[in-house]
Amino acid sequence: MNAFRQALTLELRHLRHEYWDLAGLTLVPGILIFIVAATFWQGPMRQLPLAVVDSDGSTASRAIIRALDASPLVHLTGLYPGEVEAVRAVRAGNVIGFVHVPAGLGESVARHREPVVRILYNGSFLSAGGQVSRAAAEAIREAIPEIAANQLMNHAVPASRVRRLAVEATPLGNTPASFEWFLGLLIFPAVLHLVAACVCAMAIGRELREGSLSDWASASGRVAPALVGKMLPYVAAISLWGIVWLLYLTLARGWRIEGSLPLIALGQTLFYAATAAIAALLVAVTRETATALSASAVYAGSALAYSGATLPLNGANAFAHIWSNVLPLTHYIALQMGEVSGQSVAAMVAPAMTLAAYVVIAWGGSVALIMARSRRA
Repeated sequence: MNAFRQALTLELRHLRHEYWDLAGLTLVPGILIFIVAATFWQGPMRQLPLAVVDSDGSTASRAIIRALDASPLVHLTGLYPGEVEAVRAVRAGNVIGFVHVPAGLGESVARHREPVVRILYNGSFLSAGGQVSRAAAEAIREAIPEIAANQLMNHAVPASRVRRLAVEATPLGNTPASFEWFLGLLIFPAVLHLVAACVCAMAIGRELREGSLSDWASASGRVAPALVGKMLPYVAAISLWGIVWLLYLTLARGWRIEGSLPLIALGQTLFYAATAAIAALLVAVTRETATALSASAVYAGSALAYSGATLPLNGANAFAHIWSNVLPLTHYIALQMGEVSGQSVAAMVAPAMTLAAYVVIAWGGSVALIMARSRRA
C-alpha cells in the first residue's frame, strides 16, 4: 500500500507542476469533446449536393425538380445534359449523386406505362449517399399527385388508369436521421482510447533511464502496486471524460439508453484500465517512449476502423478479423452498444471478461518484465 500511495502522490505532484502533461488530461479531452459535439450538433444531414439530368423537359419533370429543390436534405447544384456529364461531376466530388428524369415521363404516365426515374449516387459515401437517395426518392413520390393531376387534366385519363412512378436508386462505385447518437457513441470513446494510450505511455516512459525502468522499480519498492498508483490518475481522468460525454448525449441532447448507464461507465473504466496496462507493457517491451507512442498510435488509431462498428468486416480477410478481435475497443463497443440497445446484463459478461483479461495479462506482463530487468540490473 505504501508503494501505491507513494506512486500516486508523486504522479499527482508531477501533474500539478507539469502543465503540458496536465493539459493532456484536462484541456485536450475538453477540446476534443467540443469538436465532436460541434460536428454532430446539427443532427440530420442537410443540403447535400444533388444534380438533375432532365431528358423530359415537360411539366412532369419540372414538378419533380421543384419537389427535389423543396427537400431540406437536398441542394440542387444544377442541370446536366446527360448522364456522362453527371457521372463526371460525381467522380469529381462536385455532387454526391444525380436524378435522371427519363424522356416522355408525362406521356408514359398518361398512357398507362410505368416510367423509371433513376437516382444514381456515389456509393463511396455510404451514409451521405444513402441519405440523399432516400430523400430524393421521397421527394419524387411527393411529386406524383401533381404529375398525375396534370396528366388527368390534359389527357382525360380516368384516375384508376394512372399508375405510380417507379423510382430506382443505384450506387455508383463503391431517412433524414441524426448520426449524433450512433457516431457519437463510437467516435468519442475511440478518441479517448487514443488519448489514454498516449498519455499513459508518456507517463511510464518518463521513468525510463538509459532504456531501463530498473531505477524506478528500485525506488518504488513494489512494482505492482506502484504501477497501479502511477496509472490511476490517467485512468480516472479519462473515465470521467467518458462519463461526461455520455451525460452530454443523454441529458443535454435527449438521447436514450435502454440499458444501464452505470454498467456502461463501469465498462469504460475497465476499457481505459486495459489501455493503460497495454501502454505500460509497450514501454516495458520497447524500452523507448517514442516507439511505445508510435505503437500506441498504430493500434489505438486504427481501432475504430477495425472494430466492425463503422465498416463491416463481412468478406474481410483473416488478418482483419484477427486484428479486430485483438483490439480492446472492439470488445468495449460490443459491451456499450449492447447496453444502449437494452440487451440483458448477461450479454455484457463476455466483452467485460475480455477487457478484464487485457488488464490482467498486459499489467502482469509489464510488471514481470520490469521486475526481471530490475533484478538483472
